[in-house]
Amino acid sequence: MGRREENAASTHALIFFCFLYVAWIGAWLLERSLESHVVWMTTSGGRSLYWLVMKLLLWILPAVVVIRSSGQTLREVMGCGRVRPIVVWGGGAGLVLGTIALLTKTLGQQPLFPSHLSWSLFSGVLVAPIAEEIAFRGAILGVLKTRFRFAVANAITGLLFLGIHFPGWFFQGCLLANLKSPLGGALSIFLLGLVFGYVAHKSKSVAASTLSHILNNLFNA
Repeated sequence: MGRREENAASTHALIFFCFLYVAWIGAWLLERSLESHVVWMTTSGGRSLYWLVMKLLLWILPAVVVIRSSGQTLREVMGCGRVRPIVVWGGGAGLVLGTIALLTKTLGQQPLFPSHLSWSLFSGVLVAPIAEEIAFRGAILGVLKTRFRFAVANAITGLLFLGIHFPGWFFQGCLLANLKSPLGGALSIFLLGLVFGYVAHKSKSVAASTLSHILNNLFNA
């Protein structure tokens, strides 16, 4: 990729994040409005369907456009054919993160696993990791690595990944608590972003970081 193409791809990634941030705030505002007027939005299934559509429209589809602007395809970025690296890096990192989560729950005398299946569990364990990895490790980190050293690109992506959580925390009334919390809050999200970025980089597969993200969310559910 030439310098001009790199500059264009970086601009597209920046525009994508700005669009995503503003659109995500809009999605939360719309969700709150719909909850007051639409009955099915008060159900777990209705809310999960709403956020599934929002993740598809606001995260995945624009991310695919950014990925293609960098000269790659979603298939290439995901690297689904790299089975061994996906299992070793994605599965290995996910199990390490999961073990830490279970130990933390044990020390805190919390239930190790959810007591029942729900739409919100499906959304948090499967939908969110897929959308977030395609957007941040696939589109944003993939582009930034063409301009910066990996460590710098990964740190920037980690900060942006943390930032996209702010609107949700704000509307759920836990923004300040998560910013102050040393564990399970902002710092943990940033560090997880670094881990997922490292997994994607070493395995050359966003499918690997997606797997580790899914396992982490599963064990933390």
